[in-house]
Amino acid sequence: MLALVFLAAPASAAKVAAPPVLTLPVADNGNPYMQVAVKKAMLNIRIGLSFDTALVLNLAAGERAGLKPFPLLGKRTVKNSFIPGGAATVRFNLTGVTPAGLPNKTVPVVWVDKPVAADADGILTVGALKADRVDIVLRPTPAGSKTFVLAKKGTGETGIKTRVGDENVDISLELNHPTTVANARAGEALIKAGLVQRAAAVDYWRPFPGVALPLQSLTPRAGAALLGLPLRTLGTRVSEAEARRIDARAKGTSTESDDEDTITVTAGRERQGRGRSPWILIGRDVLDDCSRISFDRAGKRWVLTCKFD
Repeated sequence: MLALVFLAAPASAAKVAAPPVLTLPVADNGNPYMQVAVKKAMLNIRIGLSFDTALVLNLAAGERAGLKPFPLLGKRTVKNSFIPGGAATVRFNLTGVTPAGLPNKTVPVVWVDKPVAADADGILTVGALKADRVDIVLRPTPAGSKTFVLAKKGTGETGIKTRVGDENVDISLELNHPTTVANARAGEALIKAGLVQRAAAVDYWRPFPGVALPLQSLTPRAGAALLGLPLRTLGTRVSEAEARRIDARAKGTSTESDDEDTITVTAGRERQGRGRSPWILIGRDVLDDCSRISFDRAGKRWVLTCKFD
């Protein structure tokens, strides 16, 4: 299917040289934004750090751009707990996008009939920006800051791989969430490694507007760190039923069959299958103490400049 989409993709626009370094400041909410030309529209797009090359749009933005789904295969209903109401109509194609001042790039574009961003027309991964390095500047660098180098999985990919106990864990950076989030297998790995312990409290992960997926809070042990970064405010995915057992007031948006990231892993209950591969999103509880986050495409790495107390 992807091969057919590539064959149908439009020709690229006139060549523009990719800059060696692109510098992006963040807005008051801590996220970077860019104006991005998509077919008939100039869109205000949030630059995301935690997923690989794609542009995800609100439905109105996709319609304003004049996007058309790939024939026959480019429209379908998707069911997932990440979607408000649990399901959405998703349209997709490969389309050329042109971030302001950068070369055009053909990427998978998805537009959804449920909101994906309340603060922008959509979200474009930093991996789609054609520059050797993208510097996201949060604030001036204070004295005493240190540099943290995190190896990426590939040139255009954003993910980081590390080992926690017996698990290979995918790590992503996420400026759009105030805390760090782990799925059930990653949370269990952190606990078994002695880095955290479960707390009798419920929080929520809100990846998209109208979505609230319950988390059980985790309390880090003194000095606990991951990839050299401190563990601070974090939670692990649990089901609605498990959240209600932890806190009778808990009420999120997912259903009993939300997804495998919610497999219960408490000591008093046997696990039911392995679940999804372990992943952790490092949020602003950690990244707010960084002054600069660099996506170094050429070096296949992230470079963080931070000062942790």
